[in-house]
Amino acid sequence: MSSQICVRSLLTCGSRVFIAERNNAWRASLGKVSRKDYLHKYQVKFIRPDGSTIMVPASEPRQTFQSAVDLKQLSEEERRQRLAARKPKAKITKTEVIDDTFDESEYMKFWSAPGSQESQDNDQPEKKTQKKAKN
Repeated sequence: MSSQICVRSLLTCGSRVFIAERNNAWRASLGKVSRKDYLHKYQVKFIRPDGSTIMVPASEPRQTFQSAVDLKQLSEEERRQRLAARKPKAKITKTEVIDDTFDESEYMKFWSAPGSQESQDNDQPEKKTQKKAKN
């Protein structure tokens, strides 16, 4: 009888004791989360082989993902199209055609080379006329 009283008293005492314990990833670290599986799940659209879609929780944020299609269930033409789409496409190389018909003489009227005779001849008569006006 005394053993029953002890067990009863322990059970009643144990139920009144409250131990505050945090069972999350932040319980003992400040710099690193020590949990392998994160609680947050992203809602992602899952596309089934028949084309129907459902929203499922996923661990990575993606917009959509699609299940694999069994090639044995497809028709021969669909199978060929899918296998052809998997093959790498040939790269198209573009060659640049450089048009080398530039003529400098068309644009020489917009500038003159430094030290050319034409620019020196044009400057000198103006200077002479200015000097004559001063005298």
